[in-house]
Amino acid sequence: MDLLSKTIIGVVILIAIIFIVYYLQSSGVFGTYTITQNQAETLVLNDLQNTFQNAVINITNVSKSQYQGSWHIIASVVLNSTSPCPDYSILSFDYPKYNFVYKVESIYTQNCIVYQKGLNQSSIIGSYPAAITKSYDANITVLDTYIKKYGFDNVTTSAIYYKHLSYNKQNYSDVWQVNYTTPKSNTTIAVILYENNGIIANTYNKTT
Repeated sequence: MDLLSKTIIGVVILIAIIFIVYYLQSSGVFGTYTITQNQAETLVLNDLQNTFQNAVINITNVSKSQYQGSWHIIASVVLNSTSPCPDYSILSFDYPKYNFVYKVESIYTQNCIVYQKGLNQSSIIGSYPAAITKSYDANITVLDTYIKKYGFDNVTTSAIYYKHLSYNKQNYSDVWQVNYTTPKSNTTIAVILYENNGIIANTYNKTT
């Protein structure tokens, strides 16, 4: 057998060995976790904080991935969390299998729209970004005037859920109160909306 033939055979054998080793690693035959759950969670969280600066980020679930040696990590990300139109989405990672490449599982609010998933199947508003966006998109005259007067970027929002809330001798149950404030005014616009359907229950001004 000449030198060229031996070389070709050697290369083929080497490629076959590399392929077999890669397959065994990918299929988990060697199967031990080389990274702990806490390490994976911390690394993914740090990457999200670098990618989405100033966002509100929470790791909501970590479990063993379908890929041996990796962790399936679910995270919630809220951009512009105090603006009248926060963007709220759910992302998933399989780390370290796919490094920091994430999959968008759900988009709850985006571009001042509450998507159906943001309201759940029964139209329940289960998050503060959905409550804020729903109130902003309700075409409330006094609120629209307030935001137009002081400027969208100058208005800050917050939303609090109440099992029971009383205002002006009226009682409400299972509602969100969304507050709109600005440093340019001592007046706050408060919007009360029902959790189960997003219907506006009341809107009022209060002096701070």
